[in-house]
Amino acid sequence: MNQNILRYQITPKNLHAHIFQVELTLDNPNPLGQVFSLPNWIPGSYLIRDFSKHIVSLCAQSCGKPATVKKLDKNHWIVQSCGESITLNYEVYAFDLSVRCAYLTNERGFFNGSSVFLKATGFENNPCEVMIYYPTSDHLGEWSCATTLKPQSKHKEYEIYQADNYQDLIDHPVEMADFTRFEFDVNDTAHAMTITGMHTTDIARLRSDLINICQHHVNFFGGETPFDEYLFLTLVRTKAYGGLEHKKSSSLICSRKELPALDQTGITPDYTRFLALCSHEYFHAWWMKTVKPASFHQLNLSRENYTEQLWIFEGFTSYYDELSLLRTQILSPEQYLTLFAQTVSKVQRSRGRHKQSLAESSFDAWNKFYQQDENAPNAIISYYTKGALLAFVLDIEIRSLSNDTQSLDDVLRLIWANYQDTGLEDDTVQKVIAHLTQNDFTDFFDNYLYGVTELPLRAAFDYVGIECVFSHKKGDLSNFGVGVNVENKYALISHIFDETCAQLAGLYVGDKIVSIDGIKVSAIDLAKAIDSYAQGDVIQIGLLRDELLMELSVTITQSDKTDCTLSIANDLNQKTLNRQKQWFYRV
Repeated sequence: MNQNILRYQITPKNLHAHIFQVELTLDNPNPLGQVFSLPNWIPGSYLIRDFSKHIVSLCAQSCGKPATVKKLDKNHWIVQSCGESITLNYEVYAFDLSVRCAYLTNERGFFNGSSVFLKATGFENNPCEVMIYYPTSDHLGEWSCATTLKPQSKHKEYEIYQADNYQDLIDHPVEMADFTRFEFDVNDTAHAMTITGMHTTDIARLRSDLINICQHHVNFFGGETPFDEYLFLTLVRTKAYGGLEHKKSSSLICSRKELPALDQTGITPDYTRFLALCSHEYFHAWWMKTVKPASFHQLNLSRENYTEQLWIFEGFTSYYDELSLLRTQILSPEQYLTLFAQTVSKVQRSRGRHKQSLAESSFDAWNKFYQQDENAPNAIISYYTKGALLAFVLDIEIRSLSNDTQSLDDVLRLIWANYQDTGLEDDTVQKVIAHLTQNDFTDFFDNYLYGVTELPLRAAFDYVGIECVFSHKKGDLSNFGVGVNVENKYALISHIFDETCAQLAGLYVGDKIVSIDGIKVSAIDLAKAIDSYAQGDVIQIGLLRDELLMELSVTITQSDKTDCTLSIANDLNQKTLNRQKQWFYRV
């Protein structure tokens, strides 16, 4: 096998035009024509994103002369060479402010390799070298480079890194900016976080909380880490949120209010949200980047890679990301239950839970979950949120059938110990649970994974001494049957929920509600106005449809009680208290 090193150079060419210049040199290319390609999606985000659309120009040279380049399809090119070497030069437009693609301004440069580095067909397993250049402007301050690519050398104008192969090359996002960086060790493994953007973070507090969370996850998987270092790359904006996992790092975006301020006491819901995001992406280093679906061991990044298992890898991770904040005592039991109740409420408000199973939700992520339309709440369910609830119910079922000697924790640890190399088939989790508990879980998975039977939440919470109550939430327009956005102070209907009074009356997505019973109403006051009516009342809704004024009669009907409240039950016996403690703290 040809083990020539593929040499990449990436340069921030034009900050204000958001252009990266990339150069790739390949020795001994295919003499019959060398094919190059760019991924169409990035692992962890299941949508065809067509990164090649951001390549604005591409040319090639071979043996010092221009070489012929022909485009084969949207993301493949073939280059004719003299047989000795090929050098590609291409420009990439980078203005995607997310964790998935590439971004370049005078404030920062960021990229995932999957959106900027072309792959040379036939050389996927060859080592790669990357020269990352800094911008030449003198007005940018002290930019640094943060990545978990293996460093080779550092120079004033550029830094050189190495990767084992192409898959390794594209699994290390790169941040260049004048960022804040702090470091810490967990089990003698180096960890760090960079924070890019204006912030006033209490670094000492954030560092302490991250140490607790990371130590929890390391301990959870038996003290073993699947990496030799770990890096949290954090971008701070006024209003933003997102995360993406990698083997040795994670890319995060948060709002400023989600970072702990120096004068902040207690833990706010905003800071909790950020810590849960860190917890989620870090957990993925074990549970998706190492243990993964068997079909994900050989990914084809040119097309969809289907799996029924996202409920396992995203759902289970969503269950443990917040539970770990309780187990590290960052959250109190009451704070954790408030957070978990919000997840329950989200699932209960989704009518799609009656139509799409979790297995289907996982499989259809490519064209349903990641491409939601106005009917999504009626047609689909999230493998994140309902997957977390299934994980909880499954956890309790395992505890119950094993007389509280086993739990979902043990299932994950058993899988971790035995399936890193092979990955999981669709029925692996079911088989492991059956083996661990010596019980048949066929009906459980038929009902709750492959079917749409309602999860037995109340029974599960009751087992660990938690009172679960559902009610109508005041000011929640889903009770009326609509979701709205604000447009010029009017309520623009964004969703119509199935079998609600709004749908029965003939309200449509795109309608603007302007009045109730002849009285002008704003988007801000709409929920309060509707809450003032009782079941059975008939109201006149004035609306604009295609900018034409019309009026519809709506009979107020009682919707399902979907707002969940969780609390520790009173007068629990010692056995239930012990179960609760075991669930809360894994003792």
